[in-house]
This record gives sequence, structure tokens and C-alpha cells, in this order.
Amino acid sequence: MYLIALCLHLICAIGFVGYVFFDVCVYALAYRKEDKHKCDAVKKAYTLYGTRIFGIIFMLLILSGIWLLSFYDLKSIFNLSSYFNIFFWIKIFLIILMFLLTFYAIFFIRVLKKADPFKGRSHLIALLLSFLIIICAKMMQYFT
Repeated sequence: MYLIALCLHLICAIGFVGYVFFDVCVYALAYRKEDKHKCDAVKKAYTLYGTRIFGIIFMLLILSGIWLLSFYDLKSIFNLSSYFNIFFWIKIFLIILMFLLTFYAIFFIRVLKKADPFKGRSHLIALLLSFLIIICAKMMQYFT
């Protein structure tokens, strides 16, 4: 079961980071080179369905992470004497930060009907946090 949880988590992480990477890097470069109206139409089309898929992947990523956590001795996680646990808690902090920033932006845009509080940089922030989370995950694996 651990292998299934790990594979699901990895596939979701690839999808999550890939979507954010596309939006931050690929789309931004295309926007500079192509007609802005055409790019806006493309972004509107993939955002319509992409946000649903992205949301599902994000939730599966969180749930598979919790599933993976169930395979560890939870008592030892609170002991910060090992590098594994230190990187684990840094990773958890970064995930919570990403989660809070996401909900803050969604609340601001959809509920308050105001402009994006991050001025279109939400996915850049998510990409940077994702890279840090991946580094923490690899460090956890290294110190296992």
C-alpha cells in the first residue's frame, strides 16, 4: 500500500508542478511573443477546465501525503533531533503556507470580488514553494 500511496503522491506532484510551471514559464514566454488577445483566449480556455483538474490534483496531493504520513511512527515525528523530522516540519510549514495563500487569493477574488492580492504572481509563488517542498522531500528521503 505504501508503494501505491507513493506513486499517487508522485504523479499528483508532477501534475501540480507541471501545471504551475506551464502557467509561469511557458505561458509567460508565449504571451511576450504572440498576440495578447489570442493568448488571453487560450488562457481562458485552459483555465476554465484546468482549475478543476488543478484543484483535484492539489487535494489528491494533500490526501496522498496524509496517507503516506500514516505509514510513519507519528510519535517520532515530534522529535526534532533528526534531519528527517526537521525537513518534514519545514515541508509541512511550506505546504500550509501554500494552502493559506491559495485560499486567501481565492477568497479575495471570488468572495470579495477584488483584484488578485498577489497581482498575478500566485503561480510564481506556488512554483517557488513547490521547489522548496520538493527539496525538503528529497532531503527527507536522503536522511531516512
